[in-house]
Amino acid sequence: MENKMMIKYGIAAAVILIGIAFETAGIGEKDFLGFGSVGTWLLFIGMVMVISTAIRGKKERKVDERMLHVAAKANRITFICIIVAAFIVMIIDGIRPIAVPYHLSMSYLVCGIMIAYLVSYRLLLRFN
Repeated sequence: MENKMMIKYGIAAAVILIGIAFETAGIGEKDFLGFGSVGTWLLFIGMVMVISTAIRGKKERKVDERMLHVAAKANRITFICIIVAAFIVMIIDGIRPIAVPYHLSMSYLVCGIMIAYLVSYRLLLRFN
């Protein structure tokens, strides 16, 4: 268990160091995913990785068959949500062109997938 924690902290430190290197070298200076540059984004992600690793700690997680079943159902519901959302976006784009930069649309897509999975998982846990 200690080895896994050290690996997670090591990866987070590497991401932070790469972010500092990008900032000092001036690589990717234009806006990136709502941040001022790629280096700033990497610094943010590295700090989030450190915080999430520290919060999780060393506790053992016990997973039973019910939880695996609920997770599989949540995956299916999330996939259906993605397909429906893509269909709706195609319809809206056909009516009126959408002018959103690619990096923003991808970040919104990833955020939407995570929210859809979280909501479906919590609802299934409650009512299953």
